[in-house]
Amino acid sequence: MNSFYIYAYQYDDVIEEMPTQVSATVIFCSCDDIDEADLQSEIRGFYEQHYQTDQIFIIGSNLNVPRLVEVFITNQNETFKGIPKRQDTHLNDSLFLLSFNKDGDLTCEDNRDLPSAFIRTFINEGLQQIFISRGGLILSEASHHYVFPSGKHCDRFLRTGNILLYSPEIFFIAFSLLKHFNESVYTRIYCDTSSINSIAFALFDLKNSFLEKKTKVSIESFSSYEGLYKQPGSYTRDSFLLISASTSANIIKYILDKHTIIDRDNIVILYFLAGQSEYSNVKDQVLCNLTKSEQNPTGIPYYPTYTEKNCEFCKKGSYAVPVSGDVFLLEKPKINKILLTANDREKGLSAFVKQFRSVNKDTSVLKASYKENSSNKYEVYIDYSLVLKNINVNSNYKNHKEKLNHYIQQYIPSNSKYILALNDEGSIELTKYIFEKVAPYYTSSAVPVIINQDNLQSIDPGATGSIVVVGSCISNGKNLLYISRALRKYSKLRILYFIGISRTSNKDYLATLKSNLTRGRYGQDTNGFFTVEVLYCSNNSKNSPWIVEIEFLKDIIFFIQNEHPEFSASLSYFDNRKQMLLDKSGDVERGINRELFFERITTSTPETLELRKNFAFWDFTDYDKDVTQSDVYFTISNIINSLRNSEKVDKQLKQAVYVRNLLAPINFNRFNDGIIQASILRAANADELAYSVDPETSQEMYNILETIITYHEQEQGEALMEFLYAIAIKKLSLSIGNLQSLLETVNKSCRHEFFLCMAAYIHLKLIEEPELLKSKPLRPLENSFAAV
Repeated sequence: MNSFYIYAYQYDDVIEEMPTQVSATVIFCSCDDIDEADLQSEIRGFYEQHYQTDQIFIIGSNLNVPRLVEVFITNQNETFKGIPKRQDTHLNDSLFLLSFNKDGDLTCEDNRDLPSAFIRTFINEGLQQIFISRGGLILSEASHHYVFPSGKHCDRFLRTGNILLYSPEIFFIAFSLLKHFNESVYTRIYCDTSSINSIAFALFDLKNSFLEKKTKVSIESFSSYEGLYKQPGSYTRDSFLLISASTSANIIKYILDKHTIIDRDNIVILYFLAGQSEYSNVKDQVLCNLTKSEQNPTGIPYYPTYTEKNCEFCKKGSYAVPVSGDVFLLEKPKINKILLTANDREKGLSAFVKQFRSVNKDTSVLKASYKENSSNKYEVYIDYSLVLKNINVNSNYKNHKEKLNHYIQQYIPSNSKYILALNDEGSIELTKYIFEKVAPYYTSSAVPVIINQDNLQSIDPGATGSIVVVGSCISNGKNLLYISRALRKYSKLRILYFIGISRTSNKDYLATLKSNLTRGRYGQDTNGFFTVEVLYCSNNSKNSPWIVEIEFLKDIIFFIQNEHPEFSASLSYFDNRKQMLLDKSGDVERGINRELFFERITTSTPETLELRKNFAFWDFTDYDKDVTQSDVYFTISNIINSLRNSEKVDKQLKQAVYVRNLLAPINFNRFNDGIIQASILRAANADELAYSVDPETSQEMYNILETIITYHEQEQGEALMEFLYAIAIKKLSLSIGNLQSLLETVNKSCRHEFFLCMAAYIHLKLIEEPELLKSKPLRPLENSFAAV
């Protein structure tokens, strides 16, 4: 549910004559009827992914001020109870309630002066975040590029229609247009593509909400450059033109040259991306400048465009794909099949796994499906507390121990006043370890004081020296950013962040986090940030593979109980597995290491999937008596994560409209250990296994699955349950014809009821129910804006 548009960003300001970077959260209320339960849920969800900011700005219509005051001021404690570590005094001081009128002018309801730097930046940043997060930039790859109606050649283009998914975000764009749309002048709105008509309807709806005498407006499309030349007659002075996106000022010149009766104020470009000189010529007509610059560091880097004669892409043999039509529909996407190789792994992956692998298939540092004190569960979890508890007895940790000790000696300051531990077991253990190493070098009166992140009030306000913030493993750094903000008032303490393992999703995220944490009173590198080990991992915790599986198990148990009670053995198996996953994901077991996957099902006792020798992604061989499923899964997940973040145009798992990057079906032939196949299926996303998008690839995958089914009683087919499960949850997809043939093959070749049960479930969910939905007539929409 998206009933509000919430975003956060940072802007540069000057406070007490000191340049300061201020963080702000904006909550835009697009509707008059505020559902407080929805609002609380969305705020809680937002702060699960973002840290608490210095300021919060509420923006809503001035027609709704009494309700806004009730929700955000009177009921403040309830509304913001989802903010972790919130401080009521700080919240009161930092919250601004803003209302807008029909012209988009803002008023602060308690008459405080608004930060001018915020007013200058919040609209552009809010619009920019919608565009980037919703995939407004369409990327090609080296094999092809785009040709636009204007004749330009480029390897990417801006498509605003892609981003119009949620009504609060659409209304935020409309709110941004209020100051440009004079209802006493304009009676017609022309959009350059029908895909942005919803913005025009939202603008009209928002403007009319302020007017006693409702105005009428017609909304039409003119199909960009093509429409401009074919447009019969001329636009009139009452015409308001919306350009969805532009990479130059040329389209404004085209319009003004052909339709001389209108002037520049009749035209607004929603999104613009070009050089500074071009922007300067049209800035009054631009709603959002996407171009990355020193003033807009989170924008999109400017990219060149070419004419047909000088196109650098054509010279390199890239295929020119025409982009045409009112909604920029492209031809059938190109299928790029990715083959996994040892070269795709991170440089230090094998050495990392060798250090932290399981011992005797039991003591596992690398686990799955766990996160302390949270209902969410990390896809991959590193139990660093286990490392510290065994660091003196497990020889595998020898190199890490030496490196850790060296970092402590080198980076823990001699003037440390406090050592602050994050609130997880590993961080507490690491804090104790650091203290034991450094305490002997201090006099008894100067030994650093150990505190945890909930005890910040115990810090002496006048303390000088250093405070060491200790984290065992960081994935997104939200806790560190919260502490960074909370420690600002202790201006005489230098902050040093000491991390055991940094496991962010990619190097850019880690670099940004480090930049934010080390920035302080004296600019960049005011504070210190040191991490002993760095490895980039999936940070998925909302819908991790085992959270998804638990929901599937609930559903198939219900299916058996209500549709197929004859599958009693399957019912017992699925019920036991559900309970096992719940138990293993709890605080006692702290993650799964040996039961990640469905077992090998044969006519005899089910067998756990095990790794055989010669695993291609490890450079060590003495692992067969030690490693568990979680060690293998950690490795495969890391490789797939690396491909998602790869900058190689010919080998990456980033998706684009015209290019679908799929994990090649042949991967399941090359890696025929069931445990590796299961790891690939679990670690991959649905769009990476979407073989249904291409008949040839679907047939290729079906042929592999047919062989797996045929030999499911042998090692070659040991992961069949995992393949059927991937199909059942719609992660691995085949064409409908191949899917029907697959189910027929299962029913014909498999005797065990587990397979028959899965086949029956898949048939119901992927064939019968979709067909039933197709046969039901859709109710017509009452008006064209109802779809927003």
